[in-house]
Amino acid sequence: MIDLHRLAKILRELKPDEVSVLQTIEALVHRFEYVPIEELEKKIDLEADDILFLLGQLNKVRLVKRQKEHYLGYSITQAGYDALVLYDLAIKDVIVSLGQPYGVGKESTVYRALDPKETEVAVKFLRWGRSSFKKVRRLRRLKDDTISSWMNVSKQAAEREFKALRVMHRLGGLVPEPIAINRHVIVMSQMTGDLLLDMIELERPGVILDQILSQVQLAYHKAELVHGDLSEYNIFVEENEQIIIFDWPQWQPITHPNAHWLLKRDITNILTFFKRRFRITYDVDETLEKLTAGTDRKNKNE
Repeated sequence: MIDLHRLAKILRELKPDEVSVLQTIEALVHRFEYVPIEELEKKIDLEADDILFLLGQLNKVRLVKRQKEHYLGYSITQAGYDALVLYDLAIKDVIVSLGQPYGVGKESTVYRALDPKETEVAVKFLRWGRSSFKKVRRLRRLKDDTISSWMNVSKQAAEREFKALRVMHRLGGLVPEPIAINRHVIVMSQMTGDLLLDMIELERPGVILDQILSQVQLAYHKAELVHGDLSEYNIFVEENEQIIIFDWPQWQPITHPNAHWLLKRDITNILTFFKRRFRITYDVDETLEKLTAGTDRKNKNE
């Protein structure tokens, strides 16, 4: 995992020209795996020796990487991409400090942070490596011409999640409030409570289950989307027994050919967990029928 606190310290010491060089490399990586030094010299209004010096400084702190086997070129690293996000969020007064992570997953890391009013918010970094490209293409239907770039894959996943959060929040859904998006990072309202996975006992588990199913129904009927990856791993239970459903990058519209299958899988995941942990038994097919009642199912695969 990238140490973002070390990165924040590096950012405080970065000079404006170093940030400009990093931004220029970011703008050109869609054309080159390693941006040739000649291309950087065309775009950056500095002497060649000054550009090389700045690149050397960025390379020392691992914000860029260099190759010189066939030609001298530079590419941005994951840390460099994260640095640009933190830089933008800071200068736009979205966040002023970064805290400890809520948790670390295979595809994302969510950190606690403070906004300028010292209100705690959550900052989610979506990360998609080269090994995830086939899965990303299959589940998210991202454009083929951007699959070769891990930056664009992560960015589009963030854009998808931000869109779902915005739609659900406007409908009064029990989701984090989306605050800002920058590249592959989403800033949203803080998530409190405990992960459903970690709840050994619940005072009223049936109430929690019904809340979850009502949110699935809201998403389906009003937002016209399916979460696509719903389980006990992405639901928080707050002290007042209200839930928060997060982690939405795999959502699909209800017109998607696999939407009905994804919806059934979401419902199965939740009902299986509540049966195993709290001995509450709902029939999957009956629940699915109830939640989708009154909709045209002709575009869904059974």
